[in-house]
Amino acid sequence: MGRVEELISSLSRYAHLLGFPVDLEWVRFIEEIQEKIMEEVRGEVLSYGSLRDLVLALDARGYLRRASLEVAGLIGEEIEDYDKAFKAALTGDLSVRGSRAVLITLQAIARAYAEELLKKGVTVEVSAYCPVCGALSETMFKEGGSYYMVCHFCSYKWLVSEAKPVCPYCGNSDELSIGLMSDKQMRVALIKCWECGSSWRAILDETIKVPLILKPLIAMAAERFRQALREVEERARESGSEVGGA
Repeated sequence: MGRVEELISSLSRYAHLLGFPVDLEWVRFIEEIQEKIMEEVRGEVLSYGSLRDLVLALDARGYLRRASLEVAGLIGEEIEDYDKAFKAALTGDLSVRGSRAVLITLQAIARAYAEELLKKGVTVEVSAYCPVCGALSETMFKEGGSYYMVCHFCSYKWLVSEAKPVCPYCGNSDELSIGLMSDKQMRVALIKCWECGSSWRAILDETIKVPLILKPLIAMAAERFRQALREVEERARESGSEVGGA
């Protein structure tokens, strides 16, 4: 099974957890576009010391512009001002015409870089910020009894803790001040750190095996517990007590 088919098959298998429709054909279309870009840059990504250096090199020789224009044509988006679209894409501003095409291109390049870097082993870091592209992650997953964060942009994963979840935002490891809201099967969960107030989504069921790029999407299923978490927080505020767990 090819990579694109594996992704679509995985998404089809777990889409029911999300509670909202997913356009599989659009996902397939974008994945095929990104796979082509990834294949084009994969051989040279680790010639550069950082993702930033790689992007700058590709931009300097005109590849990034050409690839973005090609993507724009495929998705039916016109790039009026490439430089403006490029700057907007870097900040995630999709209101600028052409920025979506540039963002798709940049993500493919970032994914190729992260993929090659992961072959050398994972980074161990108690942080919610991706060590590769710097994006803020809200997705944790359990694998081999350990807890990893995964980047929603480049799909890099890094080890946060072993044996129990630790807050990736402040490093809190006190089980009494880390609350968890989950379904009965403990498949997906919202985790709350009562020490710093941060919350994040998690895939706890290790039998949910999907490509890294899909983990943040599947973890979105935990958002159905958001209202229950708010109610716990509200009751705590009303009673003036500190919550030690959800």
